Amino acid sequence: MLAPVNDIVSPGVYANPELLHARYARYRREEPVAWIDQEPYRPFWAVTRHADIMEVERQHQIFINEPRVTLVPREVEDQTTAALGKRTAMVRSLLDMDEPDHRKYRAVAQSWFMGPGVARFQSRVDTVCSNWIDRMQEQGGQCDFAADIANFVPLSVIMTILGLPESDMQFVLRSTQQLFGASDPDMQDDSGDYGRTVFMQLMGYLGELVERRRREPTDDLASVIANGVIDGAPMAMLETLSYLLVTSTAGHETTASALAGGLLAMLQNPDQLQLLRDRPELWNEGAADEVVRWVTPIRHMMRTATQDYVLRGKQIKAGDSLAMLYLSANRDEEAFVDPFRFDVQRTNSRHLAFGFGVHFCLGRLLALNEIKSFFKQLLQRVEHIELAGEAVQAQSNFVGTLKSLPVCYRFKS
Repeated sequence: MLAPVNDIVSPGVYANPELLHARYARYRREEPVAWIDQEPYRPFWAVTRHADIMEVERQHQIFINEPRVTLVPREVEDQTTAALGKRTAMVRSLLDMDEPDHRKYRAVAQSWFMGPGVARFQSRVDTVCSNWIDRMQEQGGQCDFAADIANFVPLSVIMTILGLPESDMQFVLRSTQQLFGASDPDMQDDSGDYGRTVFMQLMGYLGELVERRRREPTDDLASVIANGVIDGAPMAMLETLSYLLVTSTAGHETTASALAGGLLAMLQNPDQLQLLRDRPELWNEGAADEVVRWVTPIRHMMRTATQDYVLRGKQIKAGDSLAMLYLSANRDEEAFVDPFRFDVQRTNSRHLAFGFGVHFCLGRLLALNEIKSFFKQLLQRVEHIELAGEAVQAQSNFVGTLKSLPVCYRFKS
């Protein structure tokens, strides 16, 4: 096992991308499947190579999601187990499920996120993007793009799709940031309980939404989920709330991360920014996927082995957990040509930012369409844009996002 100086677990390391990537690279070279025993987490195998993650993802019967989906401090897991009987008892979303339940529950909302479903509300996506670019213009040539714009574009889209009022936007945003940023001191709430208080508040809010949509269904996604049927019976409340929780939080936090990180990548690579100005069709040919590869909003997911298995020469025992480190895999020298180059002409990218296999991200098309729509419109309308300060990365080993991205700009007259 590598020395503690090569920590790739602590949330604080994720606020220093250069250091993190240097450590990832060393693991890929020297110990691509490494046993990590570092507090405050239970031990696990860190999987850093693209091919190895795909091998794990392909075998979803051997490597299952439950009971450990993400890295959570041991103390938090123990408290949840003591209160509710198992580590994942607070939610049961698609992320927690294995087959055959995963397939059944995924089907409830799948049509909304497939090609025809996404195309149905593309005009709404375009309008939301245009409105937030208007607000950006109204701010007088300078803003914190991450906090003022990127956070709200996908949030506005998902709230429109779910049928939630704009007046609830700040509550949903604050709840999401505190849940996914529970390890970042700047994003925690005052309770100091690793997001449990805000989790309960958000579940209460979603519970009221479910009751309304069951009494009076509408044509939005919230109604589809609230009235979902599994094996001929109404979906249970725990699964219904969990479904809405993931849709309303992960559905925008990850895309917000891609928007902020994508703009930063363009500003740090002006040749690529100019290329996108000159050839906007590149957004339909792979540029949006390159943004997602580069940013990789979801930094890891966990799997648990159901049987003994040898992975790249390492003996994985039944019951062992594995962390699939997507951010490392998306810079893997064996999988990508010049992986540390932000290249908007990169095509046929087999990046893993949306996962792989049966758990491939349900919202992939929607996320890509939001990225395309926003940046196409922004680069058509803005004449000049540049950094106006330091970009600040959140301290999170799960969902990576920029807390701050100050920019100054000038719109075309």
